[in-house]
Amino acid sequence: MKLTRNLGLGLLGLAIAFTPMTLLAPSASAAAPMDSIVSLTQPELKDAGFPRRPNITNWRNGTAQVKPHKASTSEPITITGTTPKSVKPGTILTMERFLPTNRKGTGTFQMLEITTTVRPDRSFTMIANLGRVGLWGYRIGVETDSDTPEFVGFQFQARTTS
Repeated sequence: MKLTRNLGLGLLGLAIAFTPMTLLAPSASAAAPMDSIVSLTQPELKDAGFPRRPNITNWRNGTAQVKPHKASTSEPITITGTTPKSVKPGTILTMERFLPTNRKGTGTFQMLEITTTVRPDRSFTMIANLGRVGLWGYRIGVETDSDTPEFVGFQFQARTTS
């Protein structure tokens, strides 16, 4: 009985050891299931707040540039600019992808593991491989530390090809 139990535990351990990590890791699209994500056109993304050129309305006198707006999955895009005075040097800016769930611009944001740190002169540079093929909306910024947290950042759209 003990031999059968130990043999079973040993086989389970081997199975776990040889299982690819991609099967054990949580799905990158866990924020919204694939069947509920809707692909939007350039005009629809713009109407949802993600124009081709960065929408800096909520960036409070900050600047932002994205180059190029179209890249392959192996080619990075570069985002540069300056932050508003409310964003202190040393702050970490994060990048998120908008995953629309309908054509009216409703959706969720997928946290990407792409960040940059604001320099002492309030400038920043973010180099990002977007990895997901298609036309998507993105936002870069920071959540404020207040009683009612607010996202301070900018939005844009970019296309990734295979």
